[in-house]
Amino acid sequence: MSSKTISSLQHPIVKYFVELRKERAAREQAKEVLLAGEKLVRELSQTKSLSILMTLEERPDIKAKEKYLVSAEILKKVTGLVEPDGFAASLAMPEEVNLEGAQKILVLDQLRDPGNVGTLFRTALALGWEGIWLTPGTVDPFNDKAMRAARGATFWLPFAWKDKKEICDWAKRKGASLYIADLHGEPIDTLSPRTPAALILSSESHGAGDWPSTPITIPMQEHVESLNVASSGAILLFALRKTP
Repeated sequence: MSSKTISSLQHPIVKYFVELRKERAAREQAKEVLLAGEKLVRELSQTKSLSILMTLEERPDIKAKEKYLVSAEILKKVTGLVEPDGFAASLAMPEEVNLEGAQKILVLDQLRDPGNVGTLFRTALALGWEGIWLTPGTVDPFNDKAMRAARGATFWLPFAWKDKKEICDWAKRKGASLYIADLHGEPIDTLSPRTPAALILSSESHGAGDWPSTPITIPMQEHVESLNVASSGAILLFALRKTP
């Protein structure tokens, strides 16, 4: 099927794509998100239905409800990238998932850096964690920077928005352990963790907070600054993944 052509930067679909990239409210209203990059677009199109596809190819071999042939200038505008690789698309935003019965959950507590959030989605998926809870104040995981860092993990790892009370109530119901990353916590290599469990990674600027949890830390050499939340989170996710 040949693509229709869009040549104007002011075309309504161009404006729609820009809104999906820039505005959380627009994504939530439309229940759609923007994809940028051929690899991600192709991978997700194999199992998910793309709504709109924009490419530099007249006859792209990617399934989508609507296909548009556009210019490089348009792709730069909709993706926000200096050198887009020729593909952008929209598709339905994943719905939140009930993680009540999960055994290993990552909690992202008021994390503001989209790159860290996306990286942690990708790491948690790679290491076999079952889902992510995001607390109010955490950056939208469908932010374009978070999406690039996640490399598609946002669409495969179940997630939901939960506040601290809801997470603590879950822990009480399930007899679950809450572990929180803290510079002054118990060294992770001395811990005997058990499931169900949740690992809480809090905002670096706000610290661990007052969660009713077991503080854990990564033993490090002296005179070394603390790792950022994505790096420390990866180590802790790996260390806790084999809990019985």
